Amino acid sequence: MDMSVHDLEGCQFRDYIEQFDLWNALTDAQREDLITHTRYSHFTKGEFLHRGSLARAGTLHIISGSLRVYILSEEGREFTLYFLRDGEIALLASTAFLGTISCDISIEAAKDTALFISDTEVVRGILDANIPVRARAYEYAVVRLSEMLWKFQQMLFTSADRRLAKFLLTESARMQGDEIRLTHEETAQYLGTAREVVSRLIREFSQEGLVQTSRGRIHILDRAALKERAGI
Repeated sequence: MDMSVHDLEGCQFRDYIEQFDLWNALTDAQREDLITHTRYSHFTKGEFLHRGSLARAGTLHIISGSLRVYILSEEGREFTLYFLRDGEIALLASTAFLGTISCDISIEAAKDTALFISDTEVVRGILDANIPVRARAYEYAVVRLSEMLWKFQQMLFTSADRRLAKFLLTESARMQGDEIRLTHEETAQYLGTAREVVSRLIREFSQEGLVQTSRGRIHILDRAALKERAGI
């Protein structure tokens, strides 16, 4: 469901972007151009926002919910690059130094998600013309690229059990609690491994008293032992 930003009630992009330092240095003309070329969308869990070239993914401003960005191998194996969550901005498609990269990605709603989508070419034009905004945008992009490279490094050089332990600790820290609301399938997608591998490892963790599982939930019981398993 798409609609013009100007038709929204109580969810104005003009007000929304005031929360972000990224757009503080926009000129009045650039601000109006960005607002004019931004639309509001809502996606239900499991619905695809984008499939294809990274360069055409748009600049995404997440209001609420969560998006999963991933790549798909020829064998059909999914590898999650990162998640976009409340208040985050996806700028990789708009940063000039990525404009010529040929990379196909998929973006789907991990939860029901509300967001603003800004036209990629308009954002690129603003970044080309506005050095302070471009510098801030590159900071965003570099942080995201660093996260992606770290994940690839983990996948290539770290054992599956250690990656799972680190993931559970990271998610529990993000959720600020010991309960993680993820299925084995969702966990496997994030780690870039098979669901069967995750199920086997979680069963091992459960037998060792590290975690307790229930439908769609993993509860950490022994954080110290889990940290040891993660090599932290």
